[in-house]
Amino acid sequence: MNSDFVTNRFYKIEELVRLVKEKKGRDAIYMIYVPKGTDDLVSGMDVYVGDVPAFDDDDNEVFPESVIALGLERGYMQEHFEDVVDVAYKQRLTASTDDVIRCLNYYAQHDSFLDLS
Repeated sequence: MNSDFVTNRFYKIEELVRLVKEKKGRDAIYMIYVPKGTDDLVSGMDVYVGDVPAFDDDDNEVFPESVIALGLERGYMQEHFEDVVDVAYKQRLTASTDDVIRCLNYYAQHDSFLDLS
């Protein structure tokens, strides 16, 4: 597994959770994109860590060309993803990646943290 965090590439969700847990990429600015129509994150899925959208003169979000070409949509903002991973491991040091994925899905649906304790 690559221990370096870089943007504009795909990661397995488990690898991205591990990198975020290890505080990698905290100085980067990115958004996490998922395939269009994705309702929940699942183990083994590929997610794309890419540039954040820009805004046009009418304040409409303009996604990076690479994201559009790959057929992706917004998954998670960096700070939300990092916060959920941090809280999950703060609640349970031994949380599994599946626990963290469950927490991420819960956050996406409820805009609040799932209690693992």
